[in-house]
Amino acid sequence: MSESTSTFTTQDGTTLFSRRWEPSGPIRGEILGLHGLLEHCGRYAELAARLNAAGYALQMIDHRGHGRSEGPRLYIERIETLVEDFDGVLRQWRERRGRAPDFLFGHSMGAGVLILHAATRRPPVRGAVLSGPPIRIAARVLPPLRSVARLLSYLWPGFRLARLRTAERLGAHAVSRNPDVIRALREDPLVYRGRFPVRTAVEILDLPAKLEQAAAKFDLPYLFLQGGADKLSAASGARDFHERSPSPDKTLRIYPGLYHEVISEPERDAVLADLIQWLDARSTPGSA
Repeated sequence: MSESTSTFTTQDGTTLFSRRWEPSGPIRGEILGLHGLLEHCGRYAELAARLNAAGYALQMIDHRGHGRSEGPRLYIERIETLVEDFDGVLRQWRERRGRAPDFLFGHSMGAGVLILHAATRRPPVRGAVLSGPPIRIAARVLPPLRSVARLLSYLWPGFRLARLRTAERLGAHAVSRNPDVIRALREDPLVYRGRFPVRTAVEILDLPAKLEQAAAKFDLPYLFLQGGADKLSAASGARDFHERSPSPDKTLRIYPGLYHEVISEPERDAVLADLIQWLDARSTPGSA
């Protein structure tokens, strides 16, 4: 296993940081991925190790405003900006490597970006792995709060109203039941813990409706990984997406009792076995 870093440049000149992990032997398939809100690509080293052991290379991108990428911290003017960023990354990947990646991977908001991208542009890949996209947000947000957020977003989009305490107050009640994962999340200096831009909050609140519409156009082969006890992205949304998608090759795995990050839960060995089995069934050895 080897690790390297590189950068991509968005249409507006923002530099996006990237990590790549590849196996020491032949590469069975290339995977390009996106992380979720607040976090960064470095948190996927363990996933990369498992994939590398099975012959798959993994490259992850830090979204703008996240991790080591440029941009105001956690500020998302439009979720479509992230979709456009990813489209540019794919284009530059193909220019550098002479081919598209074999598979796409996305977790949470990153999976949402992949869904919106594929529904409008359909990248030439063999399939996508979707981990906990927010088709339906589990936490209830009162209508008055939504209205206040929209007003502030219009008047002062960069205003940082409150902190999203996923890694603190919610902690093991939302992300994972694995105490080592929660400890690392709390201590990671690249995980964002500051106040949340109100424009970003509105874009995240609006994302489920966009994903529900995109489901009817999402026809890529996919594996949907969902925690049955996910308190951030509700499992009911995963079922609805699966029913609406016209993909002729679609697989939904809901893991009872697991939280949002199914790939880092105590039962992750079973989840990763399902993931690798799905990839193997759609890969040609030595094709990469």
